[in-house]
Amino acid sequence: MNILLYDMGSYTQKDLIYYLKESGHHCKNIPYKIRNAYEDDFFEYRFKQYITTGSFDCVISTNFHPLVAKICYHHQMKYLSWCYDSPISRDYMEYYQYPTNYIFLFDRLEAQYFQAQGIPHVYHMPLAVNLKRLASLSISPSERESYSSDISFIGQFYHSPLKNLLYLQKDYDKGYIQAIVDAQLKIYGYNFVEDFIDPDLIEQMNAAFSSAGLEIYDGKDSHFHGLTRAGLIHSINKEITYIERIVLLGLLNKQYIVKYYSTESPELLKDVAYCGTAHYFSEMPKIFQLSKINLNITLKSIQSGIPLRALDIMGSGGFLLSNYQPELTEYFVPDQDIVFYESIPDALMKADYYLTHEDARQSVIRHALDVLNTSFNYPLRITQMFQTAGL
Repeated sequence: MNILLYDMGSYTQKDLIYYLKESGHHCKNIPYKIRNAYEDDFFEYRFKQYITTGSFDCVISTNFHPLVAKICYHHQMKYLSWCYDSPISRDYMEYYQYPTNYIFLFDRLEAQYFQAQGIPHVYHMPLAVNLKRLASLSISPSERESYSSDISFIGQFYHSPLKNLLYLQKDYDKGYIQAIVDAQLKIYGYNFVEDFIDPDLIEQMNAAFSSAGLEIYDGKDSHFHGLTRAGLIHSINKEITYIERIVLLGLLNKQYIVKYYSTESPELLKDVAYCGTAHYFSEMPKIFQLSKINLNITLKSIQSGIPLRALDIMGSGGFLLSNYQPELTEYFVPDQDIVFYESIPDALMKADYYLTHEDARQSVIRHALDVLNTSFNYPLRITQMFQTAGL
């Protein structure tokens, strides 16, 4: 097939193109940072030129882009978007409706949500990992010394606007939302935040903003739209994720050599070794392999799916200690192929066990690689996408 790809600079674009070409497809990749999700005259003009003159069979992108969807719809071109971010924006509902879309989400519960809203052509499909690239890693002695650690974490801390959103709210509403945060922090495997946020609460919070003369904008125009239910839910989930990451890293650092890589160094982690950022291709896989334990502390908005970070860790030959995610158990056997923690104390206990039982740690790494090779490879996922889209 002749495939046009839009490249917004995603991590997985290179791997996707590599396997598309290996399968015999011709690929034209368009790297560009769209200035506005809804309109960009320069991009729209050029992308339309490619579609009308290139005899392409479909357009593919990582993540969903409303402007690309609109262009493809107007030219009756099938648009396949494979999303590695979750949740995807609910602001794009009108763009999701295009019959030319084929949207692939790695979180099953998120896919089911959009299917229940009547959005056509939304499918659940897990992500993939390029084991061939990761197996070719070459690690120098200096890198081995620099990247080695007992425990490492790579990721953001997801600073949430929740505290600002609650500042003007009534004490009862503040306490209610704080109770949700506290309870969800103790529960793994099921996110119930959405179950407890009803329209009345959103109305009360917006009334508090309005009475104080404050306005919240949705980014699309200058009109007041107020706090949305989806916005509050996402803010709560980010706050929960932030707390879990800070607490777990801080407690583990009391007993082990812990390193973390991020764009920021939170004051609450001043005693933990901050190592700056890590390049996705040249550094991250080496860190994963040289860390005895790699933490996956999933953003709570990812309700059931397997995040890319977890696959990257295991694919690099690293040991993964992850919070429980329902879809992981569909492929991986606990304590054989993967190790879950079900609470902060459980994470501390399991970290101690696998740091002192090297044979068990190496066995889990080997089993995880076997599962990835069978069930999370790019040729399998590409075939699934094309078959689903009728290509």
